[in-house]
Amino acid sequence: MSGQERPEQRRVLVRLLTRAGWITGKLHVPVAQPLLDYLEEPRTFVSLSDVKLPAGEELSFLAVAMSGIVLVQPMADELVEAVSRSTSRTVLHQVSCLFEGGMVLGTLALSADRRVSDELLAAKGFVVVGHCTIGIDAPGKGPAVEAGIHVLVHAPALLGVTEH
Repeated sequence: MSGQERPEQRRVLVRLLTRAGWITGKLHVPVAQPLLDYLEEPRTFVSLSDVKLPAGEELSFLAVAMSGIVLVQPMADELVEAVSRSTSRTVLHQVSCLFEGGMVLGTLALSADRRVSDELLAAKGFVVVGHCTIGIDAPGKGPAVEAGIHVLVHAPALLGVTEH
């Protein structure tokens, strides 16, 4: 980093749904930075350690292209600040997010003056979907459905979104 000290980092256990399938590992996030803010920074790759690939292979390190990430599912001990940023002016919207090979159904919290379409038109990074169900068409295995507390959906990977 050209003479700058690297900030102290924490390792955040996540599951990433990529175009290649689920990858589990630890993201290296600066201690003072929320996970969502870290993911929103412009970068081409994120670094993972203690990685497990979809076929079960384990690696000590993997750089994952942001363009290949469909969603990020933080493990239970990592709080996603945006989920708890609700106020008396927050409105919860039930949404379905369609991506290649699956769908996430859940709740999107927006300020009262914001529509789902406005939020997604402006989104260049991730949107937080809480109290969700993740459904994925696993090739050769049939569909897999699981519940999640919250996921960070990569807006550029979405094919469509509908509000219920």
